[in-house]
Amino acid sequence: MLSDEQRRRLEKERDSLQNEWDIRNDRLMRIRKTLAIETDPSTQFKYEQQIQNEDDELKRLTDRLDEIEKQLQSAPSILAISEPKSIQQKILILTAIPHGLRLDREIREIEEAIRRATNRNLFEIRIRTAVRPQDIRRAIAEEQPQIVHFCGHGLEGGSLLLEDDGGNNKPVTPEGLASLFKLHVDYVNCVLLNACHSEKTAIAISQYINYAIGMNQPIEDKAAITFAQGFYDGLGFENSGNKDLFQRAFDEGIVAIQMENLSQGLIPVLKKTFK
Repeated sequence: MLSDEQRRRLEKERDSLQNEWDIRNDRLMRIRKTLAIETDPSTQFKYEQQIQNEDDELKRLTDRLDEIEKQLQSAPSILAISEPKSIQQKILILTAIPHGLRLDREIREIEEAIRRATNRNLFEIRIRTAVRPQDIRRAIAEEQPQIVHFCGHGLEGGSLLLEDDGGNNKPVTPEGLASLFKLHVDYVNCVLLNACHSEKTAIAISQYINYAIGMNQPIEDKAAITFAQGFYDGLGFENSGNKDLFQRAFDEGIVAIQMENLSQGLIPVLKKTFK
């Protein structure tokens, strides 16, 4: 178990490393764009060397960030600050096949949004990483969450990429995921698929789950993380009257993208179905 001081030190180091990772990643993207239009061989070679150096540094930072996240996540920590009986919403986060995505950052943004929330005592987060199809089945059955959040890769045909037993890509079709959630309609209220091309899966899942959110085209990492941050900010706000909680959270996610001046505010889509 981590002491408060140990947790603070790790979180401070994590935030510093994440800031460095963001700066280097932006620099790497600029170098790649410059290389793409460069015609002089000697200059191309210089840019290629810079790219290799940045790749090496990003790998080093990623390894350390992953190590810190494992330490923070393995320490007993329930985000709700009241007694367990007061917890009403369990959020199950499923992450698969990073391939360069900063999924640990997305998880941190969700946790921070819940910590800041007015109703933070009503939420609990559970995280499962490197999920295979059988891991998802078991995790949902064991945790019985009200909200399921998937972050990872999606394919153009609508399938989500999971992993097989060997750690290789394992596409799962919209129909397959819909049949899974059909078994959990008693407690799952919302499914958020924060992955490219996931609208088809959201439509399929919405046959059985009241709220399903997907992406209608590829979405950049920054926009996906910003949407998740806004969504969980909205979910934790004080809800007056009979406002639609998940619609309110979805709208907050869209506004978060728009206020960051990102041109991807029309990519997240919400499918609502009430039986």
